[in-house]
Amino acid sequence: MKHGIWPAAQLSVAMAALAVQPAAAQKRLDGNDAAGAIAAIVAIGIGVAIARHGKNHDLNSDWDEDIYGKPFSPSPNVVCLPTPRQCFENSHFSRRWTRRIFGA
Repeated sequence: MKHGIWPAAQLSVAMAALAVQPAAAQKRLDGNDAAGAIAAIVAIGIGVAIARHGKNHDLNSDWDEDIYGKPFSPSPNVVCLPTPRQCFENSHFSRRWTRRIFGA
């Protein structure tokens, strides 16, 4: 059991409990307060997810080279996938880079 996860999880549960307590026990929230509370809960959830994910996870561990091939980068911010013969610039499909690298 990882001990680093539990403080964030306990805080997340406490925030959720505060969000659902009876209206008589809490002051009325205006739009800005509600948005701030939602943002805090989302941030805590992201923190818990990051803590559960771990620091030693290899980002390419789920990559299937049989389907996509080994990606390569002909230029900064450009990634090309050899098997589907497609290139992406800034995470968006790039017709120009695809044509330049793989031809018509």
